[in-house]
Amino acid sequence: MNVIIPPKRRDGRSSFVQLVGYVSVRDDISLKDEIKEDQRFKRPARSRGKVFDRLVEYMNRTENLAESQLISVDARGESRVSVDGVVSQHNLLSFESAASEMNCVAMQNDRIKDPVYHFILSWQEDENPTDDQIFASARFALRRMGMQLHQYVASIHRDTDNVHVHVAANRVHPINFTAVNLFNDADKLQRACRELEQKYNFKVDNGSWVRNEDNQIVRAKRGYKKAPRGAATLEHFGDRESLYTYAVTHCRKDINAMFRDKSATWDRIHAVFNHAGLALERRGEGMIVRDLFNPQQTPIKASRLHTGMTLSRLQPKVGTFTPSRVNDADLRDKHVHAAYNETLHMRDQGARQERRIARAEARQKLKEDYQAYRKAWVKPDLFVAARFRDIAEHFRAQKGRIRSGEGDPHMRKLMYNVVEFEREKAMAGLRIQLKAEREQLREEGKSRPMPYRVWTEQEALKGRQAAVSQLRGWAYREGRKNRVPFESNNIIYCAPADDTSVLKADGFTVRVHRDGSAVYSQKGRDAIIDRGDIVEVRHPHDYGSINTVVAVDMMSWKSGERVEFDGNGLFVASAIGAVARHNMVHRDNMVIPTEQDQLERARQEAKTLKAHQADYDAHEARAQARYEQRLSEAPRYYDEDDHTPNNRGTFKP
Repeated sequence: MNVIIPPKRRDGRSSFVQLVGYVSVRDDISLKDEIKEDQRFKRPARSRGKVFDRLVEYMNRTENLAESQLISVDARGESRVSVDGVVSQHNLLSFESAASEMNCVAMQNDRIKDPVYHFILSWQEDENPTDDQIFASARFALRRMGMQLHQYVASIHRDTDNVHVHVAANRVHPINFTAVNLFNDADKLQRACRELEQKYNFKVDNGSWVRNEDNQIVRAKRGYKKAPRGAATLEHFGDRESLYTYAVTHCRKDINAMFRDKSATWDRIHAVFNHAGLALERRGEGMIVRDLFNPQQTPIKASRLHTGMTLSRLQPKVGTFTPSRVNDADLRDKHVHAAYNETLHMRDQGARQERRIARAEARQKLKEDYQAYRKAWVKPDLFVAARFRDIAEHFRAQKGRIRSGEGDPHMRKLMYNVVEFEREKAMAGLRIQLKAEREQLREEGKSRPMPYRVWTEQEALKGRQAAVSQLRGWAYREGRKNRVPFESNNIIYCAPADDTSVLKADGFTVRVHRDGSAVYSQKGRDAIIDRGDIVEVRHPHDYGSINTVVAVDMMSWKSGERVEFDGNGLFVASAIGAVARHNMVHRDNMVIPTEQDQLERARQEAKTLKAHQADYDAHEARAQARYEQRLSEAPRYYDEDDHTPNNRGTFKP
């Protein structure tokens, strides 16, 4: 298990309401929902008022809160509740008032700027601890932080690849109102994780504390530094490869090998970076790595790339730092084997460089098209001013007729009042009507241009490959489990981010889901699900294995960097047979399995099919020859009228 401490707001205005709402209410739109033209992606508001209203709404959703939501209350007075499927535990009076109680206690200490403390305990993907183990771990971590008596709310999230628990705690003590000191909190929680792994037999994870051969918890040896926060943020939210990740991928292995063999020299070190399109330079008392082709790109510290890449460690071994002997122009022309491209995406790491570049260009074109859509968008005109003017003009004309037709001033004044009342009534009715029309426009998503996500979903419905790829990129980033579930073990593995347009197949209907999955159905039953790097085949043997045949045909539209069949033996054999038949017909667009054994089986199947085809062709040729021979040997008869020979058989008409 491991611990994550999210960064706090710099202005010190963290909110108990928003934090408790986030950890306990999972009301975002599910990624497994189908995209429809009349649906709009409406992410719930995260303002303090809206979050608090939804907390109360969730708790009051059922008539009997005690039976439906309250799970248990232990001897310490800590309550365990379930809010829309999220199990939470707290030591407050009630879950609805948790944020308010925390705020009241925090207000008693006017010297603390940010009383909100938030950390996450996360387990590895193949671990599934019980609720009791998770909440016991949360309480243990709080005790190690000296916050065993502080107010807290802990909520378990099981909708991601890693089971984890969010702990929202109040730094202010509820009795003496002193604030706990958070100095070195990450290190304390790391040690607590090692102790919990030992206590509950969880899998051992990496961290600043490790267990040695004697099963004792000791300080870990210094290793590679983490990615800079800016690089991690870029890769998570922008789905783009950072300069740090690029340098690690292309340079760390070679640098590490030189240090291990003790063969490092400044020229060899410079050559490693130059081949990757990077330059190593001295900056102050340290060294930096910068992009040769983009001077505006923010450089990274060399020590981030490797702990040995510091002047204090290198200079005693390889001498005083010397810059590269080759200037930048010559490096770019002759010595560069690769180059950093900030537009490439994290999701397609491992794909061919040409396809990564093409995908990045398609994604950029998608964003440009969205900006063009926003510029061309025109808000629907309700003609508000004209409609109000029409009403005013109508009643002004009535007053004019009264003025010219009624001589009695008292009666004229009375009629003016009636007309004025009717005018105000008509104006109020128009305002109500306009409000309804604006509300209808908002419901239909026409009151403002579609957000980028909504617009992308609509483009994906049209089958656009870049839009489908963007949806899968968002799902990859979020790492949630609320995607279209797997129901079959019959899988075709493809290359990373091997996305295609939404295809059309005879007899199949297709729908696109918010996670980018393209679901192909036949006769009302899901048959094939294309997730980009994985194609799932359900019911592969129905209707003469048509689902398997169509899935193999789909593979011909992908990159072909990886084609590997997995599942039961019958499915794999059927798929290999479909590959052989496909390749016999489509020689210009063949499907080549990348797993050697499957490739050999496909070749043997193709040879067998060719032999059968040759026998069939020979049989057809012999049958045709016999038929033509019978025609030539049959007696011919003539019609009495035109004496034209006919071959109507052996009977004369």
